[in-house]
Amino acid sequence: MINEIVIGHADARLVAQAILAAAGTTGRPIAVAVADGRGDIVYFTRQDGASAIDVRNSERKAYTAAFIGRDSSQWRLQIMHDGRTVADWSDPNMTTLHGGWTLRRQSQVIGGIGVAGTGDEDRDEQFALKGAEAAAQISVDEWRTKRDPRPIRDR
Repeated sequence: MINEIVIGHADARLVAQAILAAAGTTGRPIAVAVADGRGDIVYFTRQDGASAIDVRNSERKAYTAAFIGRDSSQWRLQIMHDGRTVADWSDPNMTTLHGGWTLRRQSQVIGGIGVAGTGDEDRDEQFALKGAEAAAQISVDEWRTKRDPRPIRDR
């Protein structure tokens, strides 16, 4: 039996909040999307003033990271190496723009994060990484509540 691990709404919201906290209010407004392992949006938010294209690009970045199982910048490098383009996939939701980050837990893709709007793809990616770090911390916190607190020699 295969047990699928997915990112839930509450965890996706915490991931997005970590990104917004890292972004603050000093730069351009951003849009943040968090998708499940199939690429379906679980949680979305944007700062006031984020453009419609940033909204769409954040969704596409999250979808790509989850669906392909690879961060969007890494996928870009792979298809360029293969001599292909995003059009070869015939999927209008796919993008090679930086800022899509894959979320994994127990070696499974559980979702993707998409950040758009900073005006710099590498900065979008840095904010997405902040969300991935928050998701990793959620996983660590969950593990700590389930682990046996006794020293190994006493188990």
